[in-house]
Amino acid sequence: ISYFYFLYYYIFFYFLSFLYSLFLLLCFFFFFFQAEDGIRDAQESRGLGDVYKRQVSTQSTGAVALASTLAVIATTVATATIGGDISQSFSTSTFECCRKEGWDFLITRSYHDYGAPDVNAPQTIRNSKAAGIPYNDIYHFPCSFGQSASSQISSDINAVGRVFGMMWFDIETNTVSKCAWRSDKNENCQFLGELISAGHANGVKMGIYASSYMWESIMGSCTVGSSLALWYAHYDGRQTFSDFSPFGGWSRPAMKQYGDAVGYCGINSDADWYA
Repeated sequence: ISYFYFLYYYIFFYFLSFLYSLFLLLCFFFFFFQAEDGIRDAQESRGLGDVYKRQVSTQSTGAVALASTLAVIATTVATATIGGDISQSFSTSTFECCRKEGWDFLITRSYHDYGAPDVNAPQTIRNSKAAGIPYNDIYHFPCSFGQSASSQISSDINAVGRVFGMMWFDIETNTVSKCAWRSDKNENCQFLGELISAGHANGVKMGIYASSYMWESIMGSCTVGSSLALWYAHYDGRQTFSDFSPFGGWSRPAMKQYGDAVGYCGINSDADWYA
């Protein structure tokens, strides 16, 4: 009798162990595959900033320490990717080459520094999508004070259409005299705020492109854009944010322009890394 009792408890103990192991395995797969959603979500006109917001949200809401850590690691791996930004139009075959090189996104100029839409932008975005590049954003080079902020945003959107994910404001020196930034940094900060307000009024998802030097030279201590995603420039050839120093109210960037005119697939594109 004692032998059968021993056998019974032995089988019962291993059965409980099996159930516990299965439970842990299911928890692992649940959090892992949930965290992988990020950049692979299927949407028509997605912005890189959408992925960035999901990443921050995932990092801040874990209930179980181990599961949260796994989710953060998986999300970072899922969202880290490369792409490029361009100011000229290229063919679908060129973008197919870029896609093979690993590009997951393209940022196309949609507005010139002299205050007019880039007429090549709509076709460029169509070619990029046809080549299979899933994320397509635009960048807007402001004509500072040469035109009202609201008219610039409306003109840009009407010209390119609602085919982009995000609009990035390009904050750097404008050499066109009628569109140049002013010497008064407070006025420049106010004008950028007007651009952002106009974007919000039109339902546009926005981000800021700037280097620390350009931002401080043009905007000074302005923090009007700090609620938006930051794409910063530092041509050190490295896909890392370890070189980033806070400015403009940003403590963490969303994207880095780490190479200038790198010549992917025969085009003089800049190299960008998003994580």
